[in-house]
Amino acid sequence: MNDEGFIGYVGIADLHDAVVLRVSVQDKKAEVAVRGYSGREHVIVFEGVDQVEQNAPEGMLLYSLSEMRTQPPLRKFVFVNSQENHPAFLSVLAKDCRIRSK
Repeated sequence: MNDEGFIGYVGIADLHDAVVLRVSVQDKKAEVAVRGYSGREHVIVFEGVDQVEQNAPEGMLLYSLSEMRTQPPLRKFVFVNSQENHPAFLSVLAKDCRIRSK
């Protein structure tokens, strides 16, 4: 990940080394379910979604969920793959996000 445009990490520490389980996009809402390092499942809910870019994110081991610079009022959320040369990726352009833990 390029540090240019990096704002900061988003969410909870359990997202580090989490695994993406599934991605669901419908209308202006997206949900990304992950199994955290602790084994607990979390769902990251994105509201006001403008764009989702992905390539086979299921099974991706996460380094982090990071926020990158973009044009307000949108925010860019990037699920950073721990395996740098692996082709899986996921990013969401949305107005906001929240985490729901199960």
